[in-house]
Amino acid sequence: MDTKTLSDFIAWSKTTDLEEITYIKDSTKLQIKTAQAKTQGTDFSCKLKAVKAPAVGIYHAGSKGKAINIKEDLPVKEGDVLGFVEMNKTSKEVLAPAEGILKIISAKDGAAVEYGQPLFFIEPK
Repeated sequence: MDTKTLSDFIAWSKTTDLEEITYIKDSTKLQIKTAQAKTQGTDFSCKLKAVKAPAVGIYHAGSKGKAINIKEDLPVKEGDVLGFVEMNKTSKEVLAPAEGILKIISAKDGAAVEYGQPLFFIEPK
């Protein structure tokens, strides 16, 4: 493709509402993305803070004989215990990383969890 044809092609693409154009001929491939084309995911934002599993193991909503009453829209303070992850006869507390409102509970009592897996989501104050 010569320079004049390329310039004409680009000028034409600006007159359309197309966001992306791909031209393929023989071994030549030309792909043009216009300024109004958006990359996926660029407008995503989230205020929620994930509460992640501190280890690989089994999540429990309480320790032996002590249930923790966890429900959505529950106010929590930084450091509040939201459950435990049991591993090899020991356990680690799942702690709230910030003060706020508990918005999403994705942890199920007795379920296996991976290290770093989001168990809860808090909307910080």
